[in-house]
Amino acid sequence: MTFDEFLKEHRWSVARISVALEVNPATVTKWKYNSVIPRKDDILKIHAFTDGLVTPNDFYGINQ
Repeated sequence: MTFDEFLKEHRWSVARISVALEVNPATVTKWKYNSVIPRKDDILKIHAFTDGLVTPNDFYGINQ
């Protein structure tokens, strides 16, 4: 599942998830639209926060 799909499916706003992940909302917007791939520590936070629904591979377009 992509990060954007997760946000839509679980009805998380950029502002709300940025607080939960402790990152700038502008950064979350870049992740949402795939303009920037999160750093390793942020990818791990996202993976844990989404209970594994969003994986590192999802940011690189690698389907298992």
